[in-house]
Amino acid sequence: MADTFGGPRRPPRTDGIGRSQRELQDRASYDHAPAGCLLAIPASLLLWAGLITAARELLGAIA
Repeated sequence: MADTFGGPRRPPRTDGIGRSQRELQDRASYDHAPAGCLLAIPASLLLWAGLITAARELLGAIA
């Protein structure tokens, strides 16, 4: 495991059994965190739309 400034990092256990209430709360908040991919998909679509538009403009200017 990687060593941090506060000591070695210990991720929450996957079996739901924690050593403290804080560890159980950390696990619960991690399990219910919003998915980042919900924002990445629309951003990716906008990126591709911009790239395709730019390519069409560039090809139109060359032709």
